[in-house]
Amino acid sequence: MRITSLIILLVNLILLQSFVSAWGYKGHRMINEKAAFLLNGELGLFVNKHKNALKWYGVVPDYIKTFYPEEKPLHFFDADYYDKYPFKNIPLNFERFKEKYGSEKLTKMGTAPWAIQKSCNEVIFYLKNARLDEAIFHMGVLAHYVADIHNPLHTILNYDGQLTGNKGIHFRWEVRLFDEYIESITPLGEIKRIDSPVGYAMDIVRESYKDHKRILDGDTKARKVLTVDQQKKLASYDVLNFENEYLEILNYETIDLLNERLGKSVIRIAAYWQYCWTMAGKPNLK
Repeated sequence: MRITSLIILLVNLILLQSFVSAWGYKGHRMINEKAAFLLNGELGLFVNKHKNALKWYGVVPDYIKTFYPEEKPLHFFDADYYDKYPFKNIPLNFERFKEKYGSEKLTKMGTAPWAIQKSCNEVIFYLKNARLDEAIFHMGVLAHYVADIHNPLHTILNYDGQLTGNKGIHFRWEVRLFDEYIESITPLGEIKRIDSPVGYAMDIVRESYKDHKRILDGDTKARKVLTVDQQKKLASYDVLNFENEYLEILNYETIDLLNERLGKSVIRIAAYWQYCWTMAGKPNLK
């Protein structure tokens, strides 16, 4: 693919800088690669053939976020700001959503479900027009946003535990716990038909939101083994020489949840890819 080498070069250059991403660099690559094995037929052969490119493209949105602030709201959706659970009063139409809450609030509180819709539209366009290299690129980007909303901490105002004495949990749970304890991802569930990209994304948000308290509670238990000064350092993006016992407890309390969210994310990514190909008219991918 013509643009693959350019993107990989860009990724490698930026890797030389300090960088933090949702699910981590390792996580998004593993998620996209696993999703590429889940589809059957012509589409399955296509995504599997390009699994390496999808793996690399899956981390691109976080690199873009480093340089373009307008990218940041696309990665999360603080649903409990917009409405009370189960969030039935949030309009699915973007213009109505923006009119109800205002552009400034959208920038602060996130727009991930509509980032997913926009990415779907881009994938559909490129598939319809037989621009397959660009379709693969946007499929990788789409997968990133879908994976992000499977993280419960990407669906709440208290995204880093800053409101409950858990500051630093975001990085510790989605990156450090992943890096230390996740070696593979087991798909969980079945690939279902998507009728509405935004509606399906909101269902994922509701599902993720219900589990956020488990993460915060696990962190509260884990940080009891640390001194006050050590607890403060959890808010950094550093690998800490005293965090092993903390991570062991966090792992004990939440590893089943982490595996569940990852396992469901790869299934939903495959479902979105299937949706895009279907909406494009199931074009020839050879």
